[in-house]
Amino acid sequence: MIKYILFDLDGTILDFNMGERDAFIKTINKYSDIELKDSDILKFSEINEYYFNKYKNGIMDRKTFHFNRFNEISKYLNINIDSILANSYYVEELKYEAEKYNDVDIIIDYLKNKYDLFIASNGMNEVQIKRIELAGLDKYFKKYYISENIGFNKPDVGFFDFIFNDLSDFDKSHYIIIGDRLDSDILGGINAGIKTIYVNRSNIDGIKPDFEIKSLDEIKNIL
Repeated sequence: MIKYILFDLDGTILDFNMGERDAFIKTINKYSDIELKDSDILKFSEINEYYFNKYKNGIMDRKTFHFNRFNEISKYLNINIDSILANSYYVEELKYEAEKYNDVDIIIDYLKNKYDLFIASNGMNEVQIKRIELAGLDKYFKKYYISENIGFNKPDVGFFDFIFNDLSDFDKSHYIIIGDRLDSDILGGINAGIKTIYVNRSNIDGIKPDFEIKSLDEIKNIL
């Protein structure tokens, strides 16, 4: 029987694409006077994803990941900016990007009295907690499990083992993870031996979850 729901944050509850876009535009406007095109913003998203995956998989440390994303985009845009300063500004702006998807409030209200809800997120503690609070989510979630604090990124089993130990409940049938990424949320849940719900907002298929949904309100048919 499910007791604990682990919710991914970015792409599941909060619209990270929008937040990433807005924070990036503000950062480039801060350090240059170029006019960004949609293709430039898409390029940054691709670069950010590429280096994030290296960081997530332990190939690159966070400091290098942060430097490389702005070093590469500055070369692409042909502008001269300090990559360290630009990244710091971007991270600070990202803290205030906390736009929820339209289906979040309804499903959280449905689940809050039936299960114990937790955030299970890859990311920086200061950024994620600020965004959780701004989105008004802090009153619903009992704890936030954030990779920076845990020392492991999803899909590493160590991330989930930390949660099992922290809750002192090793019965994996009590857990389910809800997330939008096959390579971290769903693979992580499978590796850890818990149930998975894949929020397939982008029509991407691959690893098979226990359940697949297009919007969060479909959770009512599962839990």
